[in-house]
Amino acid sequence: MPITQEDIREHYDYYGITQLDDLHTSEYRQLVNGYAFFFQDTGGCLRHTFSEEMLATNKEQLDVLIEQLQAFREIMNDVPDWMSEK
Repeated sequence: MPITQEDIREHYDYYGITQLDDLHTSEYRQLVNGYAFFFQDTGGCLRHTFSEEMLATNKEQLDVLIEQLQAFREIMNDVPDWMSEK
């Protein structure tokens, strides 16, 4: 079944997700810590919260995913001062 805009709105409403591009880092951290984006299932697999898609099934796969995220980090914009926890 395809994901609809209504499905996305319901997910955002449930987790209190607003516009990520103007969200303070501490608020983003709360979303992450509240499993708004990822969770670990009872079998230990990392899953995407919204789609429940399995992203990694073991530590080595998770390490590969982290490597990819670190590569993305290198090319992302720096956080504006007003959004930063630092």
